[in-house]
Amino acid sequence: MVTFVGYQTGLNPGEALVTGFEGGPGIDSVAFGLPGYALSGSAVLFTGSTDGLSAAPATGPATRDPTQYLSVQGGQTATLDTPLLSAISFYVGSLDGFNSFTFHLADGSTQVVTGSTLDALPGTDANGDQTGFTTNGRLTFKFDSAIDSVVFASGTNALEISDVGALSAPVPEASAWALMILGMGGAGGLLRRRRASLRFA
Repeated sequence: MVTFVGYQTGLNPGEALVTGFEGGPGIDSVAFGLPGYALSGSAVLFTGSTDGLSAAPATGPATRDPTQYLSVQGGQTATLDTPLLSAISFYVGSLDGFNSFTFHLADGSTQVVTGSTLDALPGTDANGDQTGFTTNGRLTFKFDSAIDSVVFASGTNALEISDVGALSAPVPEASAWALMILGMGGAGGLLRRRRASLRFA
């Protein structure tokens, strides 16, 4: 499921800030507010706007993000490795049809969402407007199967992304689920034994 809310700079309820892309100068030195994340690729960190190159995400009709953000320019990519997540959100700027998000799921499959696909969402345009309500806002993705990474790409300049949000407690890995189930089964078995011994004592 995908939702878009124009100019929603705040995170969704229950989310914590993964990164605001501060700490540069390169994407390999971005600071993360939650454990288990890493960023790599050919994209760059940017502050401000340069015509034809990158535009700071608009936070209102006449305001822009004054902080550092991720700029994925034409032909570039950036890969955000994550712990297992069932949902993640990004603040995007000047969304256009050349932008894409490729999610790698823990089951080995991938899901590609392009700007052209997002154009069909209510209240969303993918026309690259640098200040519009329908092209600058929070994109939220929710999955039936957990993801472990997302690749940002753009065919032209540029896909701009600022604050990334995710639930602070990621989806437990399969081994963790197995341990929890074994633990609950063991606790249940002990309770049944105790009740039985109390009955016949």
